[in-house]
Amino acid sequence: MLKIHAEHLISPSGQAPKKGNEMKKIFEAFDVDIIFNNGKIVDIKKHKITDDFTIKAKLVTPAFVDAHTHIPFFGSRAKEFYLRARGKSYSEIFESGGGIHSSVRMLRNATTDEIVKQNLKYLSLFKRHGIAAIEGKSGYGLEKISELKQLKAMKILNEIQDVKIIPTFLGLHAIPIDINKKDYIDEVKKWLDDIKEFTDTIDVFCDKGVFLPQDIEEFFELAKNKGFKIRFHADEIENVGAAKLAIKLGAISADHLLKISDEDISQIANSNTVATLMPGTSFYLGEDFAPARKLIDNGAAISIGSDFNPGSCPIFNPAFIFHLALRFLKMEPEEILTAYTLNSSYVLGIENGKIEPGYKCDIAIWNTNELLDIPYMFDQNFLSAIIINGKVTIYENI
Repeated sequence: MLKIHAEHLISPSGQAPKKGNEMKKIFEAFDVDIIFNNGKIVDIKKHKITDDFTIKAKLVTPAFVDAHTHIPFFGSRAKEFYLRARGKSYSEIFESGGGIHSSVRMLRNATTDEIVKQNLKYLSLFKRHGIAAIEGKSGYGLEKISELKQLKAMKILNEIQDVKIIPTFLGLHAIPIDINKKDYIDEVKKWLDDIKEFTDTIDVFCDKGVFLPQDIEEFFELAKNKGFKIRFHADEIENVGAAKLAIKLGAISADHLLKISDEDISQIANSNTVATLMPGTSFYLGEDFAPARKLIDNGAAISIGSDFNPGSCPIFNPAFIFHLALRFLKMEPEEILTAYTLNSSYVLGIENGKIEPGYKCDIAIWNTNELLDIPYMFDQNFLSAIIINGKVTIYENI
């Protein structure tokens, strides 16, 4: 039995995914005890002094859940950061053989052990900043053996550290240099039965210069018939109709959505597809931010991800992502908390994201009483402790 004495508790409530104005509705309590047993919340009640083992906490929230990352990758693309700083666009770098193709070359040449070692370091940092679960993607292999290598690395990482990785197959991340688009899609179709051993979710980069809706609809129908759930990189560079196709096919989420239209916003708000937004990418690339306020005001469900990757967003810090969502997506703090916990958990298909009796939840304990301090002073890590699967890691006295 474990007990947390929380001076301030704040958590989403209700059933996921929370949509529109419902995202602002949260459960808040002061001076309460949160009682755990076997990784589940047993009770939340007014604080009472006892002899039981107690963790004292200023602020308690659900741990963050990052709904979109590109872990595991290998190597660095720091030189591309310099090129972008000197005016080169992401598309220009990509078309000249950089971008994803650069990461593909490095990953193909790396061993599984090397990939695990590099990404183990990143996951330790995720945990240290209050993240208990993430989505991870393949997509830097672009050939069967290397795509499977990424998926195997995720499996190993799940076995040797605490942060849960929910794997997604992103074989259609880019078009390999040595094969045409149609032939590559036909080749990836043949891999699906082997992929099923590692994941039940498939993603595609549906955008200008990559895979268009007419290229991939048949592929997705085949994947759905084999029991896969689907996600979309949608309309980040240009509106090519990716969000519309995601909604039509019943995708769990449509991600990025920088170029989504008002018509698309209305459609996604009236669907079960969650809009997964990543303000870190817009910040890093100097692009427009997704219209989060319009999406919420029209009744859509939003989840939050970092898009942590070596090229277009090497940012993982949830406090900074929170800051960007509040400042540039114009989201309210309660909406961001819901998006970054309960709704992200829904997208990943895990029971996380709210603090409620009978519910399994990973917990973040903060050395401040105010939620707003986290995005306000994003360079200061307020995390004092984190509980994942009932296991407590304490980082400082609280």
